[in-house]
Amino acid sequence: MVATVLRIRFAILGNVLASSAWQVVAYVVGGLGTLWLVGVAGVGLFFAGAAGAEVARAAIAAGGAVLTVGWVIAPLVAAGVDTTIDAGRLAPFPMSTRQIMTALTAVGVAGVPGIATCLVALATFAAWWRWPLAALAAVVCIPLGVLTCVVASRLVAAFASAGRGRRVGEAVGIVVFGAVMLAGPIIAGVANLLTSSGDGLAARWGTVIAAASWTPVGAAWGVPGDVATGHPLTALAKLVIAAATLALLWLLWRRRITVAPIATVRPAARARTSRLGWFGRLPTGALGATWARALTYWLRDPRYQRQLLIVPLLPILIAFAGQGGLDATPFVLSSVLVALILGFVPYADVSYDGTAFSGVVAAGIRGRADRAGRLLAAGTVAVPLVLAVAIVTVGVAGRWALLPAVAGAAVGVLFVAYGVSAVSSALIVVPVPASGDNPFKRVPGTTFTAGIAVFGVLIGTAVLAAPAGIATALVLFGGATSLTWVALAIGVGYGLAIAIAGVFAGGAVFDRNAPALLARLRALNGI
Repeated sequence: MVATVLRIRFAILGNVLASSAWQVVAYVVGGLGTLWLVGVAGVGLFFAGAAGAEVARAAIAAGGAVLTVGWVIAPLVAAGVDTTIDAGRLAPFPMSTRQIMTALTAVGVAGVPGIATCLVALATFAAWWRWPLAALAAVVCIPLGVLTCVVASRLVAAFASAGRGRRVGEAVGIVVFGAVMLAGPIIAGVANLLTSSGDGLAARWGTVIAAASWTPVGAAWGVPGDVATGHPLTALAKLVIAAATLALLWLLWRRRITVAPIATVRPAARARTSRLGWFGRLPTGALGATWARALTYWLRDPRYQRQLLIVPLLPILIAFAGQGGLDATPFVLSSVLVALILGFVPYADVSYDGTAFSGVVAAGIRGRADRAGRLLAAGTVAVPLVLAVAIVTVGVAGRWALLPAVAGAAVGVLFVAYGVSAVSSALIVVPVPASGDNPFKRVPGTTFTAGIAVFGVLIGTAVLAAPAGIATALVLFGGATSLTWVALAIGVGYGLAIAIAGVFAGGAVFDRNAPALLARLRALNGI
């Protein structure tokens, strides 16, 4: 049965690659890049072993812990786990729970990340060749570590995509996404703390790595090192921790799979006809209805909420990454980058509609009304947020004289991005998580061509938005402080003109292309 599932998985992969030459190119490039990384890891492990048992022990324990954490968080970020074969798809077939779990584990190991993990794990033998007992321990611990990675990833994916407790899962996913975004600053802060004094640097790093090797994510990888350095009782204790971790993960995953297919769906609450939400507050007609519907998405759909999470996190990231302090120009201009990112989000508006887009087509909503309604909804949320970021960052930097110029550039960039998105979203359909899915779920069907198109739209937006910041650049870098209010007027005026032009141009494209957009959406959803 497991062999059959693996054949199905590779048949699906073959069909995907056969559908597009670009898919083959992307797959080959990705595979070569993975092999290069594996080779680098192998060389590094060889030299770590040559440097001594303590160095090899620290390197493998730290690397293994990071690798395991990467597998755990993968289902909650864009890379995700492979969803072409999952428990829900296998549930209708005559397979026991154990067979399903075994098959999914085999699929995880047989994927590109799984193969790369296996190769890196096998490369640890290049470090332990001088210590036969450590190499013998690695024979047991390598499968234990790899299986822990795969099973932990499948367990997280099962909870993240479960329909039961969906809101909780979405909230947890968004929080984890924020934590992942802040991982760089956190690691930099820890490194700075550890290197703040030259005395005892190796001891401090050694303490951190030793502690990580006692955790569930690092225990399996730390056993051979303890054997090589002459600590057999410590190695045995970590082996017990590693085995118990895998057993617990397996039991939790089994319960999740057992419960999920039979979980009862709660009946939908009776609609409160007296409360229409934004539909009762905004104007009627095609424009007002589109505005209300899109605004509801922005405020309640986790797929949009993930984008809004960037607003408070991006200035923090820039502050940590910058070398000039909180009064530096990059931090002051944080709102401009926030505006560019938020303005780019509507490029996938139609994709997020999914098959509900058929209602838009059936209602005969004109393209101009649809484009304007969507941008008004996005602007209702984004404009106050962008202005708030501009005020806070300029205020923290203590450079209040620059506020009009910075706000003008940020709002201008936002409006320009909306104008471009009004056109691009009438042309481009990309695979996105469906409504109710985990917003960080990896969606099969993304093509290399679509990725290039999206990248081109983003670059085009940045280039077209440049004039909105010319006056602001003169104020910040040219010392023309008298132009601050001029920069505000130019940025807002230019951006608004591009947005209006985008609504008219995008509306015309939408009127011609709406049936084709619906056909692509149905194809992506397998209808």
